[in-house]
Amino acid sequence: MKNIGFISFLGMMLTLVSCSSVKLAVYDTQKRQDLAIESKTALKNSPIVKERTAKAALSHTASKYIGTPYRYGSCDAKKGFDCSGLVYTVAQSQDLELPRSSSQMATTGKHISWKNAEPGDLIFFGDRNRINHVGIVEKNKGDEMWVIHSTTSDGVVLQNVLDSDYWRARILFAIDIISPSQTRS
Repeated sequence: MKNIGFISFLGMMLTLVSCSSVKLAVYDTQKRQDLAIESKTALKNSPIVKERTAKAALSHTASKYIGTPYRYGSCDAKKGFDCSGLVYTVAQSQDLELPRSSSQMATTGKHISWKNAEPGDLIFFGDRNRINHVGIVEKNKGDEMWVIHSTTSDGVVLQNVLDSDYWRARILFAIDIISPSQTRS
């Protein structure tokens, strides 16, 4: 009889312990899910993620115009773009205000080395520090710098400017128009 009582007591204790373990496991799972949601929200709202998202939107929008013909002085996608017209139109679509000319655009942010340019930054070209061309960086890794720009010969193109002797020799600097206060040399 003592054994039956002991076995009943042991069974009841195991049931209680296992029930609390289930409750604890359910609580831990819910807590982990809550923390994951909080982490995703915090990450989404972080300044760095917002900046990268805005820059990605610039290059993505610019890529939609690849194949558009060149047209001097134009920022009308139906007629064609010159280089600054393309950048101006893309910036406007992202609610960013920029001047219309490439030389004036170059004054809207801190100059950074083109080697440190990130996707969404503007890249400027010219001769003897005189700016005469602008594009939007799509990718900048090692010996590749892919830029979306409007050229007189091909219109809006995506081009690795480091593969071109013409463009490589004319690279001046880049600027970050999304977060110009950020310092990158």
